[in-house]
Amino acid sequence: MRKASLWIGVGFLFPLILFFVDWEDSENPQLRNGFRVVRYLSSERQLKRSSFMAIKEKNPSQFVDWMFSTLGTAEWPPYEDSLLEFDRDELNAMRRMGIPFIPKNVALVSKFPDFERGKQVVVKADDKKKIIILEGFINPKDFPVIIQEIKFPNF
Repeated sequence: MRKASLWIGVGFLFPLILFFVDWEDSENPQLRNGFRVVRYLSSERQLKRSSFMAIKEKNPSQFVDWMFSTLGTAEWPPYEDSLLEFDRDELNAMRRMGIPFIPKNVALVSKFPDFERGKQVVVKADDKKKIIILEGFINPKDFPVIIQEIKFPNF
């Protein structure tokens, strides 16, 4: 009888726990999609086939400088607004390859928030820790609502 009441209690609590766990990270999806773009661009696989490999010192700070340079921005994935320029086969191929799209209404910004823009992802670097720091802002005059660190690959 005691085991039965224990299992009934566990059976009652388990669905409650599942109910309160946030399975889908739906808070600030546009900022999180902006984070995905930076994770994609900074992945070892992507960097190895990019113009970043021409840089002598391959550290997080150099990545941030490269990402916002003319060569780096030429390798950014397309913006969501421009998806109408692609045919269905091209879009499906990009999705299969795991290419994220830059969300409309979200700016990717280097090092410091841009007070002239609204929603934005600020991309920073910490060479000592070998990480890229992403800060998501809804309003650049406030504190970031999301902060994420990405381990930078060793080259």
